Amino acid sequence: MTDFDLAINGGLIINSEGRTRANVGVRGGRIAVMSEAPLQARRTIDASNRWVLPGVIDPHVHFALKQGQGDGAIMTEDDYQNGPVAAAIGGVTMFIDFAIAPRTRPPEEFLRERIALADAGSCIDYSFHAGITDPDPAVLERFGHIIEMGIPSFKFFVTYRKWGFAVDLGFLLDAFQTIHGLNGVACIHAEQDEILEYLRTRYASQPDLIYHSRTRPDFSEEIAVYEVVTLARETGARLYVVHLTAGKALAVIRQAQAAGLPVRTETCPHYLAFTDEIYREPKGVLYTMTPPLRPPGNREALWEGLADGTISAVSSDHNAFGREVKERRPHWLEVPPGIAGSEMILTYLHSEGVAKGRITAERMVGLISAGPAALFGVPRKGAIRVGYDADLVLFDPHAVRVVHHEDLATPVGYTIFEGMEMRGWPTHTISRGEVIVENRKFVGSTDRGRFIERQIDPAPAWQG
Repeated sequence: MTDFDLAINGGLIINSEGRTRANVGVRGGRIAVMSEAPLQARRTIDASNRWVLPGVIDPHVHFALKQGQGDGAIMTEDDYQNGPVAAAIGGVTMFIDFAIAPRTRPPEEFLRERIALADAGSCIDYSFHAGITDPDPAVLERFGHIIEMGIPSFKFFVTYRKWGFAVDLGFLLDAFQTIHGLNGVACIHAEQDEILEYLRTRYASQPDLIYHSRTRPDFSEEIAVYEVVTLARETGARLYVVHLTAGKALAVIRQAQAAGLPVRTETCPHYLAFTDEIYREPKGVLYTMTPPLRPPGNREALWEGLADGTISAVSSDHNAFGREVKERRPHWLEVPPGIAGSEMILTYLHSEGVAKGRITAERMVGLISAGPAALFGVPRKGAIRVGYDADLVLFDPHAVRVVHHEDLATPVGYTIFEGMEMRGWPTHTISRGEVIVENRKFVGSTDRGRFIERQIDPAPAWQG
């Protein structure tokens, strides 16, 4: 007789700070023991020749996203059921989505609506960032209520002004001061809107898809990052720049960190993997997102940022617009921007990072598990430790497969990684002690995920 619900024996445990060969016993959804001796349990999994990793925390997804209004509105191909299922197959055990409230809606009300949708559908745990688009200073009074909901991170745009998303720098100054006083985090989509809109208008008659990139140049990100870093310096606010793409912007962040500012950033697998030359290919319209893929040279800068610690996390920016809606609007001014990606974070980062010697396995875990947990105040996740949630991934670092969209669970009809041979694939995903993916097949239920209340810990992820 045993009092463990689950035992994982024989695997190599990899945390961000190191690795050890140990056996893991799970009780009541949490890690109860880590033992040198094999364990017995109600269920035992032999993890020989595999790694045991903390579950991936994807801090940037957009499930069930609606773009536009009325008859012209389009939706992403996934929702809060099948989107998290696909992510779980890829080793994700928690996501943080964006509840971007329209200016006509109180942000707390919109957050509760999105939480209810996720609660009814998600197979894995989740949280939200509060998306703020209303520049009325009165909205700042709501920030404290949002943090009381367990949501201490706020998303702002400095672009998409004509669609009603952008806020100006004056409002951001007040917002940063408010967030600093409440121990929160400001997340920024950084592209300089005036430059983008000028170039998009100037080159609107050009038919070539490469103008999707050329009209959103890398220096527009650099300028926007410099502006918000300045606000962070003057207010003391914690700043997190989402989906960083450009070496020029990375240099601004590196300089800010060297000055001791609490400035952090993430990037995404597609920015590490591809350049904007893909927009010259016949299927290039499928691979549009914002910010766009960048000219050659930026990928190398981003990999350097991952290795030296300037970049603190890798996210997917999962935004699963399908093949049909993209091909229906093929002009670069009209194509819906966004691709699926949460399912591939772990495999891509291992295959192109760890297996090729660019980063260590420990650094990989820091970027996709421990880092997001620490930066966004996720309790008891991001590491394999006694007392932590048993969010675990069994990972075969030797498995080699060629990526085909038909083999993936995300229902978009394509993948930007089509035809790439990748090394290292997850086999099992365990969420709070429950095996929900077994041999890459989903075996869990789609309504078991929990909303995770978060609170930012100032140390150590945000110091220096």
